[in-house]
Amino acid sequence: MVHATGLMKHGSLPGCWGLEPKNTAVRSPESNGIAESFVKTIKRDYISIMPKPDGLTAAKNLAEAFEHYNEWHPHSALGYRSPREYLRQQASNGLSDNRCLEI
Repeated sequence: MVHATGLMKHGSLPGCWGLEPKNTAVRSPESNGIAESFVKTIKRDYISIMPKPDGLTAAKNLAEAFEHYNEWHPHSALGYRSPREYLRQQASNGLSDNRCLEI
């Protein structure tokens, strides 16, 4: 897993998925590519089709977009499965702690 700093504040979440933290150098092209891909996906699949009549509605819709992305959107790193689908498969194979399914 590549991260800047924020994800580790959630404590056991990366460990829950069986991931090892990996820090990258500042201005790392690898990190930039991951971030750019995420932003492009959010803009293309969510923001471009959302109604945005006012700031409050836009913020609410953005929160819903992040929730959908983090739970249901297929991710290439997970073999084009959603995080929920991936965690369920890991749990059914005995490869994951069932507490992961509670997130």
